[in-house]
Amino acid sequence: MDKSFYYSQNSLGIYERCPKMFEYIYIDGISGKGIDPELKKNIERGTNFHILAERYFNGMKDYFYIEDDQLLEWMDVLEERYPEEIDYRTEFEIRQDRDEIRLMAKYDLLVIEEDKIKIVDFKTNKKPYNIGVMEEDIQTKVYMFLLGENLKKVFPKMKIEDISMEYFQLNYPENKIFIGYNEKKHETNKKKLKKLIGEIKKNKKIFFIKNNETCEKCGFESFCKKNLKKTS
Repeated sequence: MDKSFYYSQNSLGIYERCPKMFEYIYIDGISGKGIDPELKKNIERGTNFHILAERYFNGMKDYFYIEDDQLLEWMDVLEERYPEEIDYRTEFEIRQDRDEIRLMAKYDLLVIEEDKIKIVDFKTNKKPYNIGVMEEDIQTKVYMFLLGENLKKVFPKMKIEDISMEYFQLNYPENKIFIGYNEKKHETNKKKLKKLIGEIKKNKKIFFIKNNETCEKCGFESFCKKNLKKTS
């Protein structure tokens, strides 16, 4: 692994899903994308939405060339919830390398509301999320921890308790998922992230296959089976 590598919610999420998959992508440099056409299409549409959202928050509402009705519908939902007049930071990136935690995050949107700050992450999922599941999601832990650790540099007057996170589901705007934060959660997240990154470093090249339902459509299933035959 490149020494300049920063762990992210994506890489840690993949490690939690399957350590072998993490090895293929981040150590061997093999791409698992493009296997499932439907998945590929959804990823591309989600990426295009994020580009449009960034342009919107930078004052560029030039959608005349968009022919995808779904994208236009999502933009309407976004504009209704978050008008341009709000105080915000978009595509805001934080990196840190201390206390054995080398980590980065790029936030879709940070909304400043008086003395509070809200992390907003746009989701184009087809099924509604559950707040209990999302509170335990690695993305929640990475995003909230990293902002909490660097809060005094970015927003000096705010405290850990002033941070919250919203998963804004474009297909389910009425299903609002808000997650609060505090010092206790921050310390718990710090321990978890430190342990997870330490575990990856310790494993080095011994990454096992997590044999469960996540193998389906992961993009490496056939590759794994082929390698297993060679070693058996």
